[in-house]
Amino acid sequence: MAKKGQTYFCEICKQKVVVEEEGFGVLVCCGKEMSLVGVKGMMATWTTAVHKPDGGAIFVCNVCKQKIRVVVESTGKLECCGQKMQRVEERIS
Repeated sequence: MAKKGQTYFCEICKQKVVVEEEGFGVLVCCGKEMSLVGVKGMMATWTTAVHKPDGGAIFVCNVCKQKIRVVVESTGKLECCGQKMQRVEERIS
């Protein structure tokens, strides 16, 4: 289970996400389980050619309610609990 604040990335498309709210689902991108970033050296492997969304796009799993923020966006499809994650608009309070 992903923990709040952990960073995951896709080894195929290099998409990077940060867990905002925990859930029991497994984060998947490009059909493969995303990797937990645990070593600073991994950061150097990411390309700088990908789009970095302002503030990060928010995605939520409709099954386990896990919420992630995309900090490096690519064309990869984010999934959790076997379903496509839904992009949500964050409301500013």
